[in-house]
Amino acid sequence: MAANTPEFSPDELDELLSGVLPDIPGYRVLRLLGRGGMSYVYLGVEESLDRQVAIKVIKPVALQDEVSMQRFEKEARTIAKLQHPCIVGIHAVGRMELGLLYYVMPYLSRGHVGQRDLRNDEAQIIEVLRALLSALDYAHGHGIVHRDVKAENVLFDHTDRPLLTDFGIAISKRDRSRMTGGGKAMGSWGYMAPEQARGEDVDGRADLYALGVLTYEMLCGALPYRNRDTVALALMHAMDPVPQLPADKAHWQGFIDKAMAKAPAQRFASAQDMLDALDQMAIKQGQAATPPPRAWTVPTALGTAASRFGLVALALLALLVAAIATAFWSGKEQAREEIAEIQTSAPLVEAPTQPATDDPLPADANNHSVVAEEASTDQPPAAPANEDESPTAIEEEPVEQPALPPGELALNNASEQITRRRLTQPPGGNALESLLTAQRLQPRSAQLPVLGNRWLGAALPYLANALQAGDDDTAKSLHDSGRQLAEQLALADGEAWREFSAAMTGTLRKQLQDALQRRDVNALQNARQRAQRLGIPGAQLEPEYSRTIVLAKPGDPLKHGGTTMILVRMPSDKNAGLATMPTAVTRSTYDAFASATKRPPGSCRNRMALLSLKKRSWNDPGFSQSGDHPAVCVSVADAEAFASWLGQRDGVKYRLPSKAEWQVLAGAPATATCGAGGIVCGSEGTTPAARSPSFRNGISSMLGNAREWPSDCAGCRDHPTVGLGWRDGSSSRENNNVDPNYGYDDVGFRLVRDLSHEELEQH
Repeated sequence: MAANTPEFSPDELDELLSGVLPDIPGYRVLRLLGRGGMSYVYLGVEESLDRQVAIKVIKPVALQDEVSMQRFEKEARTIAKLQHPCIVGIHAVGRMELGLLYYVMPYLSRGHVGQRDLRNDEAQIIEVLRALLSALDYAHGHGIVHRDVKAENVLFDHTDRPLLTDFGIAISKRDRSRMTGGGKAMGSWGYMAPEQARGEDVDGRADLYALGVLTYEMLCGALPYRNRDTVALALMHAMDPVPQLPADKAHWQGFIDKAMAKAPAQRFASAQDMLDALDQMAIKQGQAATPPPRAWTVPTALGTAASRFGLVALALLALLVAAIATAFWSGKEQAREEIAEIQTSAPLVEAPTQPATDDPLPADANNHSVVAEEASTDQPPAAPANEDESPTAIEEEPVEQPALPPGELALNNASEQITRRRLTQPPGGNALESLLTAQRLQPRSAQLPVLGNRWLGAALPYLANALQAGDDDTAKSLHDSGRQLAEQLALADGEAWREFSAAMTGTLRKQLQDALQRRDVNALQNARQRAQRLGIPGAQLEPEYSRTIVLAKPGDPLKHGGTTMILVRMPSDKNAGLATMPTAVTRSTYDAFASATKRPPGSCRNRMALLSLKKRSWNDPGFSQSGDHPAVCVSVADAEAFASWLGQRDGVKYRLPSKAEWQVLAGAPATATCGAGGIVCGSEGTTPAARSPSFRNGISSMLGNAREWPSDCAGCRDHPTVGLGWRDGSSSRENNNVDPNYGYDDVGFRLVRDLSHEELEQH
């Protein structure tokens, strides 16, 4: 990368680092080893010493301002002063030409403890634990809590010595200024102590918990708790008992139970206590408390590791170091800042970017290194009892802070809880309750709307996630809480509330639109029901909420009570739809009407004769009929009475079709004649109503069988008939207009009904 590179944004620098090897003076960068949530790790060669090193470059998105960079450099130098044979040291800390921070460490290529099967090598497990406890005892004594003890952070050097690495996310318990001002704790969910996962302040006992987890893992080859859901995993650490070891490892159970106790007070008080317990267990199992001779040694309990002469020499050396340190550091004060998350060992795993749920534990895969919310307090953390051993800081006397008024305290609590994403939980310690308390105590405070809008902004991704996941209970709870804040703090006209509320309505509106587009009736019903469950009025989701889906099309059968109709015309904005009986009304159907209503038969005539002496009626038209023949010898009044009776039975309104409608129904041209197009007239009497030479969409035309009554000319003396009947072929005389008060032996009828759009809609 050129020296005169123009200024890049953090995202551009991230992209550049992923594709181009950085130029670091004094080092030859060979290749990218991997990347973590907060850094890139490269293999390089330190040119002055010609030795391989690991170079960790902090991602620019992690440290985006000069103050945080300076704090990081200061804390990195503090951790670099941890000189211990079982801690991976830091060779150098610096900045690249683009201002990016880096530090240089030894390159360890023999893998980590998780890559070794130690289940049948308890002596090796004890050796690893002694090394780690010695390292942690040293770090804790200097006020440093590691916070990410796990298998991947226990590396082996060329002599096969286990070393603890990745102090990049450690915290200094003596530091009064926190680097991650929002109060972030970090670690890996598979090893994380319950208090660390809850975002509380932690001390060295959190590291001892993680070491207990690692002990179980080395003994059994798997973690004690496993779950891809990080919230469920954290709950297992907080609530589930420690799994029982196999029978051949049962002598470790007490040691692990104490190390992994849920409450810090029930664990080993210090790394030295845990080391003493390890030595006692090793002695009982016939293993020496002091490790066997190797190319390296690990300090054990001081009484068994040093002679009386050694104690005197060690005391003199300590006095000398203290005198030099006092002279050198007199008048100086060093603050330590909390180190941002850095992955220092392979394999490196990207931290997830998805927002967390309202629970303070973000969703993540099992045992990924992640950032969790840590409690941050207004008061600095108390220094450990052995504070005078610190070689790097001069402690000030704590200044007692005056008590805040209740209203201001509630506002401060709300601000801190929003930062920690304790929005509605836990009861008695969440931002929603604090804001409502502050509003009651200081209703005119200018901070209320600011904090209320911050709450809405912080809760928005959780609301979106719950809606996307179909967790309607959580979504409704969050939305109700947001509405309560908006009403109590007068935020209803603000952009934050509009955006928050739109997340709910927008999701439901899209669900409605998708269902309408797919013409999925069930999905449409589900979307409306979901809106009701979430308490969103339909008026807020218009016009989609009221729209319906019409699946029917012309030619489709429709069922109205016991009567089947055929859809002929779809409804429109101006005209109703139309459905018709597929055939003329049959004799058996008319018989049911006559029997139910006791309607007497009317007079019946021969349409083609001026005078007819033969007596006819619908039940005796002068020729033989079966039940599926069209009902003839029925007057217009009889037909209308039948329509009224059938409509009452089916719960709809029927009527006779007009002449124009009949032509559309039957699909017959106005000039249709007997003998043309297969129309057969001239037989003696009717044939079955459905047996017609012309059909359209399943509708019988009745041409050549029986004419039909239209609705035109209601009440007039000369009433038209439509179609062609069996008599039309027996004489050249045509008489289309007849007296509607009589029935005719070649005239029947069918019914139609009007349809609204709503009747065809499926909700």
